[in-house]
Amino acid sequence: MVLTTTCLEGDIGGLQPHIRHPHPAPSLLVTLVILWDDNNSTQSLRHQILSRSKPAGDSRGGVSSGKKAIFPELEDFLLKRDYIGAITMLEFLKHEGNTEVWVAVWTAWCWFHLGEYKKALHEYLEIKSRDKLDPKVADNIALDLAVCYFYLGMYQESQDAVEEAPKCPLKCRLQFHLAHKLSDEDVLMQAHANLRDVPEDQLSLASVHYLRAHYQEAIDVYKKLLLDRRYKRYENDATDWVKILSNVPSTYMALNVYVALCYYKLDYYDVSQEVLGVYLAQHPTSTMAGNLKACNLFRLYNGKAAENELKQISSDQHTFGQDLVKHNLVVFKNGEGALKVLPELVDVVPEARLNLAGYRLRHREPLEARALLEPLQPTSPLHYILRAVVAVRLFNETGDEEQMKLAQQSFHLVGGSASECDTIPGRQCMASSYFLAGQFEEVLVYLNSIKRFFVNDDTFNFNYAQAKVATGFYREAEESLLTVQDENIRNSFTYLACLCRCHVMNKEAHLAWDICVKSAGTPDSFALLQLVANDSYRMGQFLVAAKAFHMLDRLDGGPEMWEGLRGAVCGCAQAVAAGAPSAQLRDALALLRGPRAHPRADQVARPIARWAQQNRISV
Repeated sequence: MVLTTTCLEGDIGGLQPHIRHPHPAPSLLVTLVILWDDNNSTQSLRHQILSRSKPAGDSRGGVSSGKKAIFPELEDFLLKRDYIGAITMLEFLKHEGNTEVWVAVWTAWCWFHLGEYKKALHEYLEIKSRDKLDPKVADNIALDLAVCYFYLGMYQESQDAVEEAPKCPLKCRLQFHLAHKLSDEDVLMQAHANLRDVPEDQLSLASVHYLRAHYQEAIDVYKKLLLDRRYKRYENDATDWVKILSNVPSTYMALNVYVALCYYKLDYYDVSQEVLGVYLAQHPTSTMAGNLKACNLFRLYNGKAAENELKQISSDQHTFGQDLVKHNLVVFKNGEGALKVLPELVDVVPEARLNLAGYRLRHREPLEARALLEPLQPTSPLHYILRAVVAVRLFNETGDEEQMKLAQQSFHLVGGSASECDTIPGRQCMASSYFLAGQFEEVLVYLNSIKRFFVNDDTFNFNYAQAKVATGFYREAEESLLTVQDENIRNSFTYLACLCRCHVMNKEAHLAWDICVKSAGTPDSFALLQLVANDSYRMGQFLVAAKAFHMLDRLDGGPEMWEGLRGAVCGCAQAVAAGAPSAQLRDALALLRGPRAHPRADQVARPIARWAQQNRISV
């Protein structure tokens, strides 16, 4: 699912931010962090306000000497990243009547680093409204506002604010991210060309690679920063380089989480877990790293293992990331509590909207699912898949061909994309697209390539069996159908029809008749009888055909049913003449002569009985 963008302890910046129902996926929350300049000769308050790597190192440069006595206390809070403590102290100073601008500036800075971007924005707007601002604050307030707007997802407001900011590397990086968010490729390429070969700019480049699903390119940037002089030795290495990370002294510790995140997105969950361990060894209480570890466990093992891991960081003592934890616990518990938790998170955790739509689909509520998906344009494979499944459901209910076209296009778009074509979901999507188009040979090409991953998956086995039936591989189709355990599938007309056809085509028509008997009185019984009657007749299974046509004649009474019954009885006589057991003919004639017999039944039964008597066949 989509990743949102929150602070990691020790992080230096950079942005890290089927037809089956798509499996719900956990949310991975990692913040977009943009590094601020450290090399400006003028010690502006921008460094004090927004530098993450040195939150208080330059603080004395922008404060009057009369206030120096309080800075060691504030600096202690900031160095420990105790932003609540720092805000408490600053609010106390305000309460005591201190109206100096630096108090408001530091308050905004702390709110920003707590992820309270609205409160930070409110503080910066209040600062901007003051008269006679210190030039060090006034020169950078537009950039501070632009960053807050960006984190709030107000990209156009951020764009307007950043235009007023003086030219600097930070402005270039922010414009780079805004161009991506606003889908302005021309500005994106221009800003890309202006990026320098310094960690701050390279981290922004990596973040945009990540957001554009170029995960390997992002890893390459992080690898270069983490390995430094050792990079050349491991430049072409895919995954083995991660084994030396625990021995590499690096000031960029949080990059291990970003690398782990990229490997997670590439489905290398074991590698992701190994890299993540390097970071967790030093920051075992990290909410973001703990969440990613739980997501890896969910993929590698099961929801229970992930749930146990996540519960360790879900106590009330961890205020940061609690929305994320609540969301993922619902996913790990297979949707338990979804309607209670997910609706309030729809505009908080990006994955919540998609997972809630998936939940609605699994509970056969396609209109509700569509209402959740429609407000946003699809930007992720999961969104396209959900849109396709909704369209299939609506086609089944309404027969609207436009919905079928939309489903085919959406599935094909995902399955044919460079990032998904060789993944399991990507191949499922291509199979689904061809399935809807009726190209079942192509369906089997894709399903056979991933079959070993779905040995006990009922939905996969059902779809696989349907494709086998459509291509005439009835024995394999029957075997696949009989592995399905889901009662909803087993009771569906499509399942029963496929199984009946397989039984008949495999010369076991009596098993198909048993299914018809068990289905008597259901809405699908008439259609099943028609299928079994016609298939059995075509395959020379005349006794079962006679039974089915006899039942249809009693239910419908149309001329076609009588003609089918007459032909099936004659077929039984022909089969007995060829050496089949005489009991078949006896049973067939009993159907013909039974209660409510057709007026012309004797015209068929009498010659057959005479022939049987002449050949000493007991009927």
